[in-house]
Amino acid sequence: MEKINISIVGCGAHSHLHANAAAAFPEVTITSCCDIDSSRAKIWAEKYKCRPYTNITEMISSEKPDAVILCTWPNQHLEQIKECLTSGTRNILCEKSLTITSKDAYEIRNLVNSCGAFLMEGCMFRHHPAIRKVEELAFSSGLGKIDSIRASFSNYEPEAHKDKLNSQDWRYRKECGGGVTHDWMSYCVNAANYFSGSEPLTIFASGNHNKDYDVIDRVFSQISYENGIAAFIESSKHANFTQMLHISCANGIIQLPVAWGICGDIFINVLHRKEKWGYIMTDRYEIEEANSFMLQLENFLDVMKGKSKPLVSLDESVRNIHTVELIIRSITENKSVSFN
Repeated sequence: MEKINISIVGCGAHSHLHANAAAAFPEVTITSCCDIDSSRAKIWAEKYKCRPYTNITEMISSEKPDAVILCTWPNQHLEQIKECLTSGTRNILCEKSLTITSKDAYEIRNLVNSCGAFLMEGCMFRHHPAIRKVEELAFSSGLGKIDSIRASFSNYEPEAHKDKLNSQDWRYRKECGGGVTHDWMSYCVNAANYFSGSEPLTIFASGNHNKDYDVIDRVFSQISYENGIAAFIESSKHANFTQMLHISCANGIIQLPVAWGICGDIFINVLHRKEKWGYIMTDRYEIEEANSFMLQLENFLDVMKGKSKPLVSLDESVRNIHTVELIIRSITENKSVSFN
C-alpha cells in the first residue's frame, strides 16, 4: 500500500491529535472529514486541506477511503461502524471507549469478523514506550510472577466548576457513557486486564453517583482473575490528580507514576529488597518523550500493510467493555458479580 487515504469522522478535539499524527507519515493523506455540524466540518476541512461531509455513508461512497478514524462519542460507535462496514470500509481506528455496553461490543466484534475487516480501539497509552518498558519488566525480567496490579486515574473537578461543564461534553452525559467509567476508568481496566494475562473471575466495586449529571464519578473496584492475580482500580473526579500504574511481582514492584496521558520524559521505578537485608533499593529507567497517537497510527498502518499485529486486539477491547459493565453493575447492585 504505497498510498493510504484516510477519512475522519467527528471533528472535535481528538480529531486534531489524529490529524497531526497522520502528518508524520508521507504515505498517508487525510482526504475527507465528517461531522453532523456542517460548519465545524468545513472549518476542519479548510485547516487540513480535505473535503467536508455531514453524512458518513455519503463520504465513504464518494471517497472510498482505505481507512476511517472514528473520533466520536462511545454511544455512536456501533451505528457508525455498521455504516463504515456496509459502505465498504475494512479498516477502522475507533477512539475509546469502543462502546458502552457489552451487548454492543459483542455485536461489533461479530460484524467486523463476518466482514473480514480490521478494527482497533484507540488506547493510545498502550503504544507509549513507557508501557512497552513496563511490559518488558513485567513479562520478561527476573521480577517473578505478578501478584497484583493497581491502577488509578483521577482528577479533582470541584462543584464550583459545574457551570462550565455543558451538555455538549459526552463525559457528563449518561446516555453517552459519561462519568469516569467509560473514560478515565477504562484506561485502568485496560491495563489490569492486559497485565493480568487472564480472564476476570469476580468483580466488586463501590462508588458515587453524581445526581447533577446522573453519572458515576467515583469508582473503587477489585477484580479477581482466574490465574489468582488481583487488580485494584481507582478513578474519581473528587481526588487529586493521579495516573498511576503499580505492578507488584514476587521479586519487585514496578511503578509508573503517570501511565495514561504521558507528557515529556518520564521515569519507571522498580523497587526490590536487597538480598538478606530489609531495606529497599530502586532501579530507575528513563523513558524519553514520545507521541502516543503517532505510534498508535504506526501500528494501525502496519497491520493494514500486513507487517504487524494490533497491540490492542478487538477481543481485548470487548473484554474490557464487559469488565466495565460489570463494575457498574456491582456498584449499582452493591454486590460482587461474576464475569460471564
